[in-house]
Amino acid sequence: MLDTCESILNATNILSSIRFHFELLIDKNKNSIHNNNNTIPETIFLNKLLNIKQTVKLSNTSNSSSKAQHFEQFSSQQISENYGMIPLESTQVDLSYINISKSFIWTVQRIQIEMSSIDAYQLHLVVTRYLSKLKHRPRHLLVFINPQCGKGKGRSVYEKKVLPLFDEANISVDTVYTERANHARDYINEHMSLDNYDGLICVGGDGIFSELCHSLLLKTARQAGLNMDDPKIDIKRPELRIGIIPAGSTDAVTFGTTGHNDPITSTLQIITGESLLIDIATVHSERGFVCFMATMLAYGFFGNIIRQSDNWRLFGPLRYNLAGFFQFLRNTSYHTELIITEPLEKYDSKALINNLNRHLFGNTVKWQGTIGEKIDSEQSSVPLVIKREDQYRTINCLNMPCRCEKSKYGMSPSVHLGDGSFDIILVKRSWRMGLFRFLRHVANDARTIEELSNVERYRATEVIIRPVITQQKEIGNWACDGELISANEVRIRAHHRALNLFASGICSEQIKKINKK
Repeated sequence: MLDTCESILNATNILSSIRFHFELLIDKNKNSIHNNNNTIPETIFLNKLLNIKQTVKLSNTSNSSSKAQHFEQFSSQQISENYGMIPLESTQVDLSYINISKSFIWTVQRIQIEMSSIDAYQLHLVVTRYLSKLKHRPRHLLVFINPQCGKGKGRSVYEKKVLPLFDEANISVDTVYTERANHARDYINEHMSLDNYDGLICVGGDGIFSELCHSLLLKTARQAGLNMDDPKIDIKRPELRIGIIPAGSTDAVTFGTTGHNDPITSTLQIITGESLLIDIATVHSERGFVCFMATMLAYGFFGNIIRQSDNWRLFGPLRYNLAGFFQFLRNTSYHTELIITEPLEKYDSKALINNLNRHLFGNTVKWQGTIGEKIDSEQSSVPLVIKREDQYRTINCLNMPCRCEKSKYGMSPSVHLGDGSFDIILVKRSWRMGLFRFLRHVANDARTIEELSNVERYRATEVIIRPVITQQKEIGNWACDGELISANEVRIRAHHRALNLFASGICSEQIKKINKK
């Protein structure tokens, strides 16, 4: 208890000292302040401070010309020991901090202040002490870079934009450039312990994030002795956080967790130790555990596109558009049965019918099922199980909205990242115009997608998807997080906040402002 009280007192004293010194120095040195965007901020949030350094300008003497001494971020003890040796000449203090724009882009701003050396050392002392107290900020990271992602821009994004910021924030990194598929997975599996790191970072697209996510979750499950072939198993959240710096072609994860696919924004959110707990779903087939679902599982149309594009790799990135157009012309549907378990909530019969407005963006989720037995009591805490069977063009389960540059709001804008559920979007058999309207809504504004007559949307904690097969050619393709999987039927189950990310999270108002830009 005494240690806790002392920590709180120290933190309060540090914050008060920074505020006092900064306000005093700004007032005294208004004419000596220079900012890299020509504006002086009225407020700098203390938790957004990045670094401080000083340049002491020594006056000319008969024996020496002007010199400059640079002081990087030392410990408060080192500064205190040298305090008596501080020269009295003027000192330039370079203070870097993070600015968040109205469109939620994070950038680094720098202020240069000229002041007396005494004032400079006092400011440097309290800022350094404050930064050393931030336990949620990472100090040592393991970084995986996919140099081939996004037309080969992974290496340049990391070396030119990311690494200099890590260096400025005094974060040490161990770097691995992946050379093949599943390189990151094998690296994590082969290393018995990752305790020396404060987080795992990937530079690339959604593929390498899925690889990192999958390997870390499996490693944690093995260490806990969990039987992953049991579809009812509750997975354990890893202690390490994962950060993703976007350099891919779609970047749905960073769009969904930070609002942008901006490498600087993602890097700064890693540096400041932002934390976002997200849901992860397990996917099981009739043979046992298949994979984890972080973003989206698709059966039918979108799974077929992944399969077709794999066969057309000679066309490069154009293969996805060609495969999509080909599947649109085919317009194939699949006879499928679904057993959907909705979230455990207390509801009455009216709520079952109306399925009141909830979650992000203020749009409703239509209830399409039929109520089996009449509910006698006013409220029930038994989860609602809905059975659906029809001919479907595509069946999609989403843990994230799946926003990208080609989809302003994503396929499911209202899906929550951490409430223990996922969204299911069913597109029933229709003329090609019906499929076209669905795809147009996904591209432009999917907030009203359930208003389409051929679309149903559900919120679920678990679903069993069972194709009804009479002929082998009637089987569609399965894809999870962009990778093909093999199964006759699948069971998907949500796990509440099973993964911790270096990200700030977003809300509906942020997305509206971003799309207006």
